[in-house]
Amino acid sequence: METERVPCRTEGCGNTILPATAKANDGYCMPCVNKRRREERDEYIRQNRREVDPYAGITDVVGMIRVMHTPRPHDPLVVIRPSPNSAEELYSGLSADQASQLMKMAADAMRAGNEDFAEDVAKSLATLTDYPLDHMLDAWIGQTHFWPSVVFRGAGATIRDAVVGALESGTANANHALSALAWIGDAKVQKLFREWETSPPHWRSGLFVGPAHYANVAGWELGTHERRNLFHDECWAITPAPTDEASDNSLRLMHKVNQSCPWCQRQLIHLVELNLADERFAFLGFSGEQLPILTCDACTCYGTGFMFSRIAPDGTVRLADENKRPDWLPDDVSSWERSPWKELPVRLHQRRAIHAVDGWDSVALSQIGGLPTWVQDSAFPKCPDCSGTMKFVAQVDNGQFPYHEGVYYAFLCASCRVTATTYQQT
Repeated sequence: METERVPCRTEGCGNTILPATAKANDGYCMPCVNKRRREERDEYIRQNRREVDPYAGITDVVGMIRVMHTPRPHDPLVVIRPSPNSAEELYSGLSADQASQLMKMAADAMRAGNEDFAEDVAKSLATLTDYPLDHMLDAWIGQTHFWPSVVFRGAGATIRDAVVGALESGTANANHALSALAWIGDAKVQKLFREWETSPPHWRSGLFVGPAHYANVAGWELGTHERRNLFHDECWAITPAPTDEASDNSLRLMHKVNQSCPWCQRQLIHLVELNLADERFAFLGFSGEQLPILTCDACTCYGTGFMFSRIAPDGTVRLADENKRPDWLPDDVSSWERSPWKELPVRLHQRRAIHAVDGWDSVALSQIGGLPTWVQDSAFPKCPDCSGTMKFVAQVDNGQFPYHEGVYYAFLCASCRVTATTYQQT
C-alpha cells in the first residue's frame, strides 16, 4: 500500500514528501532544506567576510610582483584586494637590478618545482621588458622545460644549442622545443629548420606539421635567403576611450557598410578601417587614403579558413571570389548581436610588438600591428593572388567586454591589395 505523502511546509512550495522525510527535516522537502542551507551559508559569509590586502606595507616593486604572482587558496570569507598597480605598470618600470632579482626568483622557483610561479614571472619579463633572459633560462634548460616558449625570445647561442641538444637527444618535448627555437629565430635556427625539412630527423614522426612551420609561432617564416617576419615591429593597442575623451578618428571598428554577405545576407562590416593620412600607420606599407578590412562578422566565425577581400586602386573594396561558404550556418544570423566594439569611441597607445602575444589575463588584446595573440594555433593565410604568406595587421578582441569572447584577426598583402580575416575563440 502506498504511503500517503504530505506537503512541504514552505509557503508556496508544491512538493509533497514522505512522512519520514518530513519528520527528519522538520516538515521541509530536500530542495527547500538545501535552499535554506545555502541561504544560511551565504548570510554567514556576508556577515563574516573580511578584506585582506597582501600588498600592505610592501613598497618595493620586486616584492609587489612576488605577491602578484603568488597563488592563494580560495576562501569565501576572504576578499583579496588587487594590486594598486597593474602588471604592465610594475614591469615597465623595472631597473636592470630589479629585473635580475626577478630572474633569479623565477629560476629558483623553476628548480624547486614551482613551475606556475616561474612561468608567470618569466613570461611577464619576456613580454613586458626588453631585458635579456639567458641567465634565468639556465634553470629552464636544467629542467628540460621549454615552456612558455616566448621566454626564449632572442636567447643567445648557449641557450639555443642546449635546446637543440635536448631536442636531438630525445629528452625534450619536441613541440615545446621547436616553439622555443622559433622565438630564438637566429641564423642557426633558420638553417636547422631548413635542414630538418629536407632531411627529417628521428623525432619528426611525432609532429603534425613540419619543423619549419613552428616559425609561425613566433610570427615569421623561412624566406628564400633569410627569415621573413609576418608581423610589424610597431604596435598600437586599442582600448575604449574614456567618456570624457573624444574618439581617435584615425580608425573605426566594426563599421557596417552598404554590402550584404552572399551567404547569410547579413550586412558586411569593415572589421578595421584605418585612415592612412595618419603617419602612425605608415609602417603597414599600403598605398591609399584608407585601409578597409571588409568581412562578414558572422560567416568569419563559422568558416574553417579565411575570408578574403580586394581593395581597388580607387579605394573601393569587395569580397573575393575565392571565398568559400561555411559548411554550416545558423538558421538566422540576423538576430546576432553586433560586437561591443561597433562604432565605440576608442583610443590608441603604443606598446611593444610582443606585449600581448601570450594573452595573459589583464592585457588588452585589441591592437594594430605587433604580433598576434593566438587563442588556438597560429594561422597565417596565403594570398590568393601571389600565394605569399600575408602579414598580420590587427586583432579585435570581444573578450575585452564582460560576457563576450572571441578574437577577430586581420591580414594584408600590401602589394596585391588583398586582405583576409579569421576568428578564434576558446
